[in-house]
Amino acid sequence: MSNSVSIKGSQRLIGDNIKNKDKTTMKIVKINSKFKQLADWILCHRLVVGALFVVIIAFSFVGAKRIVMKTSFDDYFVSDDPMLLKTNEFKSIFGNDYYVAVLVKNKDIFSQRSLTLIRELSNELKDSLSYADKVTSLTDIEFAVGTEEGMTIEQIVPDEIPSDAASLNVIRQKAYSKPYLAKKMVSNDGTMTWIMVKLRPFPEDSVWKKTSDIAPDMITGKEAGHIIGKAKYAELSPNAAGMPYLGYEKFVYLKSELGRLFLFAFIISIVVMLIVTRSLRGVVAPLLTSVFGLLISFGIIGWTGIYIDMTTTMIAVILTFACSIAYNIHLYNFFKTQFVETGKRRESIKEAVGETGWGVLLSGLTTVAAMMTFLSMKIVPMRAIGINTSLCLLAVLLTCLLLTPILLSFGKDRKPAADMSKSFEGYIGKRFEQFGSFVTRRHRSIVVSSVVLTIFCGIGLFSIEPAFDIEKTMGRKIPYVKKFLDLCETELGSIYSYDLMITLPHDNDAKKPENLQKLDRLAEIAGGYKLTKRHNSITDIVKDMNCTLNGNKQQFYRIPDNADMVAQLLLLYENAGGTESEYWMDYDYKRLRLQLEMKDYNSNEAEKEMNYLQAEARKLFPGAHVSVVGSIPQFTVMQQYVERGQMWSML
Repeated sequence: MSNSVSIKGSQRLIGDNIKNKDKTTMKIVKINSKFKQLADWILCHRLVVGALFVVIIAFSFVGAKRIVMKTSFDDYFVSDDPMLLKTNEFKSIFGNDYYVAVLVKNKDIFSQRSLTLIRELSNELKDSLSYADKVTSLTDIEFAVGTEEGMTIEQIVPDEIPSDAASLNVIRQKAYSKPYLAKKMVSNDGTMTWIMVKLRPFPEDSVWKKTSDIAPDMITGKEAGHIIGKAKYAELSPNAAGMPYLGYEKFVYLKSELGRLFLFAFIISIVVMLIVTRSLRGVVAPLLTSVFGLLISFGIIGWTGIYIDMTTTMIAVILTFACSIAYNIHLYNFFKTQFVETGKRRESIKEAVGETGWGVLLSGLTTVAAMMTFLSMKIVPMRAIGINTSLCLLAVLLTCLLLTPILLSFGKDRKPAADMSKSFEGYIGKRFEQFGSFVTRRHRSIVVSSVVLTIFCGIGLFSIEPAFDIEKTMGRKIPYVKKFLDLCETELGSIYSYDLMITLPHDNDAKKPENLQKLDRLAEIAGGYKLTKRHNSITDIVKDMNCTLNGNKQQFYRIPDNADMVAQLLLLYENAGGTESEYWMDYDYKRLRLQLEMKDYNSNEAEKEMNYLQAEARKLFPGAHVSVVGSIPQFTVMQQYVERGQMWSML
């Protein structure tokens, strides 16, 4: 009795499964019939649909011309990002943290010819850079000299550059008379020197966008590149650094690469489609789908003002061509098989759209959903990748399902194949059937192998360093990267810099000897970090003044213990005409600035060092507000956002 009940239960379960499968099959058949009806409607109204596409393409073309490529690093962050707010506060107090630095090299920088060219280059940078504020160079530097009345600030190089060896040797001796100053300005062998250009604050976006499509930092980088590229400075072998110049060089490189990428993607698309479809029509359809899809999406971006830059554009182009080929291969191959078998063009198109339309649409929408996970990130370009690629994919789906059937419909019917198995389509279909049978027979071993391989690859994930390293990520084969890395490897060269802002509890706290000594101690600690090339702060000026007033004796290159002495030194410096202190200490004597120049960059190491620096600063200044600021901390934070965003995307 129990056996009969068990058998009946099993039969009922099998029956229910068959019914569920039948329901699922009916749903798919119903969906496919809808797509078949869509194809039928398109073919019956192909002139109307074609005319509509012409209007859309024309409208999109006008919109695409309105696109303004974003070039400024400041555009990377949302307006309420904490790091951006801190950096803006820093700029409101100390001015622009961007600068342009030019490293010049000659066999003897203390020759009359070299000094003349260095002065001319310094003056041209100051006069021709739109946002230049102050230039510091071997021929234009605040050099403190002790006098009977106190001290005076003069130049190492006189207004009239001498030509005799004795006078030039005096200039050389003067430049090296202060080792702490010389190591930041000239190389030990006298072949290299820095020209540093501090920049005025850039105007707000709402201001400069009224007159230009190029951000102020890009304009500055372009102007610097134009100046150092002049033939008359060639013997100095000038090489520039600083975020404006680096950003401009990157922009120029990516702009040229974008054209090459588009051409490369175009050629690869043609080759792949020729191999797969062996038909001119099979090549033209996906190419038009890709181009029209890009044009429609870029038109929307242009009309709506969505963020777009070179990097997001390159990603959108690559993904658009890849998906367009994939979708059209599905559609065209089914059409080709049906057409060879039946010889009826329109019926083959309907069957192709009916059988593949739902799969293509579902594949496209799942890809769009995956790309939209980029919206979880707090970085504007990352969000733009999600939005822009999604627009491209939706435009590709639109053109693939609506335009491709029209392109395939032009032509006559032909005789069906006498023996389908002898055709190329039939041969390939048979091979895939055999492959499917092999997979079915060996499914256990294939599943086990897949699990083992997945585990092995999963373990390998722990060996990945999710960091941006300019040499490892970009490589020296890229011209502008090689140029910057070569500069960093010189005795004086540095690639980036960042700042630490210390806000003390009360006004005049920054002048207290104990706080200046703490800042000096903090600078020494930071000087031992792996990425640090050198450091700059108000303590350099105070120690220099103290040393100068004590006959340039090196034991006096320190912060005095007496508060009145510190105040006197700062007063003497200002009375002598010194202006550098305003870049390192605010007018209320409440905030201190420590700048760290970097000889290399790795985002993980930079993050660690910035955290260490802030931790040490909080120990030394327990009642102060401490924060790292500037473009490099912003970029490092951006890497954190990207890494976390990628993890959220995976989840």
